[in-house]
Amino acid sequence: MARLRDVRERIHQPQYDTLVRGIGRSNVQNLQQLFGNANVGNRALTNLQVAGQLASDATYVLKALRCAMWFQGLNDSEFTTDFGQIVGLTEVQGSNSRAEDLYMLCAYGATFTLNVGNKPMLTAPLWYIPAGGGPAGFTTENSRHVITNGDATQEAILKLAKDIPITVRQNFNVQVEFFPYVRLGSAANGNNINGDLDPLLYLNQFDGAKLVQVHVDGIITRDVQ
Repeated sequence: MARLRDVRERIHQPQYDTLVRGIGRSNVQNLQQLFGNANVGNRALTNLQVAGQLASDATYVLKALRCAMWFQGLNDSEFTTDFGQIVGLTEVQGSNSRAEDLYMLCAYGATFTLNVGNKPMLTAPLWYIPAGGGPAGFTTENSRHVITNGDATQEAILKLAKDIPITVRQNFNVQVEFFPYVRLGSAANGNNINGDLDPLLYLNQFDGAKLVQVHVDGIITRDVQ
């Protein structure tokens, strides 16, 4: 499609990429890099069209970051029982109590680093970038929960103290690193604890529904077609 010469438009458009999305055991690697080439072309995982940069000589002013998390246990009769044309899932083991633990394990057990060009621009724990949206409220259903990463309101997002410009064809990425909770000593009864608490291992072993997705949010300037 032809472009209008010397005419540009500015719109609000978040860019997102996904650390994990699906059901069953996963193979998320530590220090995994988002906004690279792994998910380009799969709109369920990312809306980037070009790995690591914006398409068509667009520029970006990054104003906020978000991290959406959702975990749902599937070892539940609502998912394991046939319903109409839906065939119940088999062999799933992850419970909703395990799913609820994952919110805290990921929020307090992982950090992210935003890199623009060759420079790290921001490093902080995942709890530092709440989602600022999603379903919220309460439920009385057994083994159900309504949890979001932070308050489900726009006011809860991380608004950067200073805008970060991303220029034409400048690379950017977000790297996620998990840290285990290491043993500091013995158990309360004096016996040895037999292992560290590894949030990444819990995330990968959980066989329920899971989503961890990072959004960079701001203003894109692009050609008019």
